[in-house]
Amino acid sequence: MVLSADAITTIETSVSALPFEEREKLTRYGALVLAREMEGRLELAKRKLVEFERKYGMNLERLNQVGLPENAGREEHEAWVEWSSWQSTQEETLEVLNHLRAILEATDVGHLSQ
Repeated sequence: MVLSADAITTIETSVSALPFEEREKLTRYGALVLAREMEGRLELAKRKLVEFERKYGMNLERLNQVGLPENAGREEHEAWVEWSSWQSTQEETLEVLNHLRAILEATDVGHLSQ
C-alpha cells in the first residue's frame, strides 16, 4: 500500500501528538507485529530457495557464475527469474528484520521476537 503525501503528513502529525508512552507502545507493538510477519516471509523465502537448490543441484550464486546452459528453455529462464526474486526477498527481509530486532531490543521486548 502506498500512502499519499497528505496521509503521511496526517499520520506523522498524529503520532507526534501522542504522549510519549503511547508513541513508545505504538513503536514496540508495531515492530513486534511486523517482525513476526517478516519472520514468516523469511521462512517462505528459505523454503523456496531450498526447492530451487534441490531441483538444480546448486545455489543461485553458483548458477549465476556458470550461467544457464546454451540450450536452456523458457522454463529454465523463468525459474531463474523466480529464484532470483526469492533470493532478493530473503535479503530484503533479513535487512528489515535486523532493523526491527534492534527496535525490539531497544524497547526491551527483543526476547519476544526470537
